[in-house]
Amino acid sequence: MDFKDLASRLGIDDEDFMELVELFVTTSLSDIDKIKKGFQEGNCDDAAAASHSIKGASGNLGFDDIYKLSMEMEMQAKQGSLENFENFISDLESMVTALNSI
Repeated sequence: MDFKDLASRLGIDDEDFMELVELFVTTSLSDIDKIKKGFQEGNCDDAAAASHSIKGASGNLGFDDIYKLSMEMEMQAKQGSLENFENFISDLESMVTALNSI
């Protein structure tokens, strides 16, 4: 992932972008915990809301893969299904934590 290009697209410098990435990771991990709780409790509304939050932030930052997965999760949860959410959560968590090592 080319953070310099993503920062340039947003019109901010690299250092400010990296601060946004750190905030995104922290916030997203908290939202992932909410998705996990929603999944465990069978609460589609909570899972959809937390997925929506991640979707919005990842879309704004240009993290397309995270955006697509969180959008899929949100749409499915809004339809009342948490099928395959264990896998979705695992994949999402991996994608978000991978940002720390870039």
